[in-house]
Amino acid sequence: MHSLLDVAERTQKGPKMEEKAWDLALFKKMNELIKKYDITVPADLSSWFNMDDALVDRAFEAALEFISTMGVYCITTNRVVQFSREEIMQAIAEAPNYIIMGEGRDQRYFTQKKIDGKEPLNFCPGHHSPFTEELGTLVVKNFAQIPRTDFIEGYNFTTTDGREIFGQPLEAYASRRQISWMREGVRKAERPGLSIVFYPITTRGTSFLATLDPEYGLRRTDGVLLSVLPDVKCEHDLLTAAMIMHDYGLYSLSGSFSLAGGFCGGVEGAIIEGICKPLGAMLVYRDYINYTGVEHVSTLSALKIPLQPLSWARSVVDQVLNTKTNTICMAWVIPTSGPATENNLLEIAFRSIEAQVNGANLYALRRSRAKMNAGQTPLESEWMLEVSDATLRAGMDRKSAGEVCWKIARRLEGRTPIDGHTIQECYDLVNHKPLPEYDKLYRTIKDEMASYGLKFAW
Repeated sequence: MHSLLDVAERTQKGPKMEEKAWDLALFKKMNELIKKYDITVPADLSSWFNMDDALVDRAFEAALEFISTMGVYCITTNRVVQFSREEIMQAIAEAPNYIIMGEGRDQRYFTQKKIDGKEPLNFCPGHHSPFTEELGTLVVKNFAQIPRTDFIEGYNFTTTDGREIFGQPLEAYASRRQISWMREGVRKAERPGLSIVFYPITTRGTSFLATLDPEYGLRRTDGVLLSVLPDVKCEHDLLTAAMIMHDYGLYSLSGSFSLAGGFCGGVEGAIIEGICKPLGAMLVYRDYINYTGVEHVSTLSALKIPLQPLSWARSVVDQVLNTKTNTICMAWVIPTSGPATENNLLEIAFRSIEAQVNGANLYALRRSRAKMNAGQTPLESEWMLEVSDATLRAGMDRKSAGEVCWKIARRLEGRTPIDGHTIQECYDLVNHKPLPEYDKLYRTIKDEMASYGLKFAW
């Protein structure tokens, strides 16, 4: 496989192109590939999952053509990083399909899963969400107390030590503080070896490098989030971090879902981008774990509850990545409604059934438009895990899982996203359990899901 030094050199020597020209070229190329490879949303979307194996082949070829002819765009140098088809195929062949993370009794294998899989999913419960400084360590402890947790991701905040975070010095300091609080939280949960992933305060290289500290910061068994940007773009700060942090021994992951409604166009173009981004993340940053799929710009803005055709499109992307590459897929379960609401629990159930069937490991559940201290509680993550396990236990495949998805979709039809509650309003962080009203709501929804055929361990 080519080296990251090769990538760094190509960001300086590749063809020059203005970013606007890249965006327009991407839009044009996506439209061309959609037609050439017949990437078409079925007229009949009665199934929530793709059943067309030939489409999987065509979508993969479309993504390969995009990367091998267009490349990845570097926003720092306004140059295109180019890769040949042979380089891409070699990188796919040499990429690992599992990552070893954590240490001691907390060491875990995080692995690629299969479509209609017969094994439990790997699991990251949080955070990727904003919490205030005084709650940080206690919140981390509560998420780390979930026994199935394989790794836990950092969180963001706007002030530290009473100071607003802006400028490189404070950003670097805040980055160290985040990881030290994470380290303290997992120790309090009696899981000192649990793997931690750094959630960047900013994308400056100094913020990443400030976290390297085997005692109070990132260890060689930890990870870092190095995401390829929308529209298949990379940048020098993240490439710098990739080169140094991989040399240190860290693994990395990328936010590689695509967005319908942007320059890639509708869901057809988003399917191609959703395959291209994990490939690009592997090629430019050595990311082998990716949260994948297809969303819509309105989803991330929490304007409406996403259903079809996004669900079908996500299944296409995960089917391609799980059958044609070694990508370790994760489903970023992002309900549009906030914690302790019926909407939130129904959306989580829907997306967790999807994840199990699509072979996408469970990742950092939070409201898609998270507010301070109001993006997530441990209960939603435990619920996500319970639903995926219940789907597996029921022996569901794409067809039977689709029938359950229809029932949940009918419950959500016509609803709009609602804010929900802060973690202090609905969860007991001292005793690690939901407050009574939230617990009652959770049990009611669980009974409903059981009536649909999910088999819970109770």
